[in-house]
Amino acid sequence: MTRRSPSSRLRALAAGLTGLAIGLAATGCGGGAEAEDGVTVLRVGTTKTFGWVPTFPAHGDDKSGKVRIEVVDLIGGSNAMIAALKADRIDVAELGEVGPVVAQAGDVPFKIITATTPWPKGQGIIVDEKSPIKSLSDLKGKKISYVRGTNSHWTLNRALDSAGLTMEDVELVQLPDGTNAQQVLRSGNLDAATVIDPTLTTFLSSGSRLLTDGTTINADNPLFYIASDKALGAKKEAVGEFVAQLARHIAWAKAEPEERSAAVAKLNGIPAEIALKAERNRPAGLHPIEDATIRGNQRIADLFFQQGVIKKKITVDSVFTTEFNSRARP
Repeated sequence: MTRRSPSSRLRALAAGLTGLAIGLAATGCGGGAEAEDGVTVLRVGTTKTFGWVPTFPAHGDDKSGKVRIEVVDLIGGSNAMIAALKADRIDVAELGEVGPVVAQAGDVPFKIITATTPWPKGQGIIVDEKSPIKSLSDLKGKKISYVRGTNSHWTLNRALDSAGLTMEDVELVQLPDGTNAQQVLRSGNLDAATVIDPTLTTFLSSGSRLLTDGTTINADNPLFYIASDKALGAKKEAVGEFVAQLARHIAWAKAEPEERSAAVAKLNGIPAEIALKAERNRPAGLHPIEDATIRGNQRIADLFFQQGVIKKKITVDSVFTTEFNSRARP
C-alpha cells in the first residue's frame, strides 16, 4: 500500500495558496474582450518559474497590434491555472502536458491550442549529493516529493516504471508551494525530489545530484497552451495572435539566449549563469498539434485514470484543435 505523506495541514496550506493565486489573477484582470482603447486584452496564466510567457514584457511581446497580452503569474502552478481558467479569471493557460488531462477530467471547457517541442531535460529527479541512493531502483521505500496531477507526477511514474517500480513502492510526499525541496533533502526528511527547471539546474549547481531526467525515461515534458471555450468564442483572433507571438518569442529566445536568460534570472532571483544553462535546455519551439501529440496525452490520461488521479475515463482528442497550427511558426 502506498504510504502518502501530505498531512491535512499541508493540504490546507496548498489549497490556501491556490485560492490566493486565483485571487491574485482576479486583481487587475478585466474579463472584457476589449480595453477602452479598442485593444483586445488576452489574460494568460503562467508561472515565472518555468514558462515562456513570463518574459513577454521584457521583450515587448506583451503587445501585438490590437492585442495586449496580460501576463498573470499564478502561485500554485498548473492546478491554480486550471482553477483560474474554470473561474474565467484567465483566458489562456501555459502549463505542462498533464494539466489538460486534469482539466478535462474536471469538466473545464477548453481547447489545446498549441504545444512546444519536447523538453525532457526540464524535469528531473534529484537527491542530495551525499545520498547513498545511486540509481532509480534504490528509490524503493524512499520518500519522494512530487506534485500530484502535474508533469512531475508523470515524470515520477515514468522513472519508477523504468526501474520496475510503481508509485505503490515509494512514500509519496507533497510539499507546500514555495518549499525549498533541496533544504528538505539536506535535512534528511526527504530522500528524493521531482523538480522542474530552472530550479532543477539551480539545485544541481549547489549540492544536489541528478538521478534521471526525461531523456532516459521517455518523458517528453512539453509545455501545452489551453484556451477557454469562452475566450475562443469571444477572442479567437487574439488567441491566434498569441500563438504567433509565442512562436516569435521563442525564436527570439533561441537566437538571444543570454538576453532571455537575464530576464529569467531577474524574475526568479537566480544567478545569470544558472539561468543561461537552463535556457539552453529549453524546447526548440512550438510544434503543430498532430496525431502523435494526441496519442501521448491519451497515454497520460489512461494511466492517471487507472491510478485514480482522475475520477473518470476521458478521450483527449476532443479537446485538441489544429486551428492554430499555421500560427505556430515564427
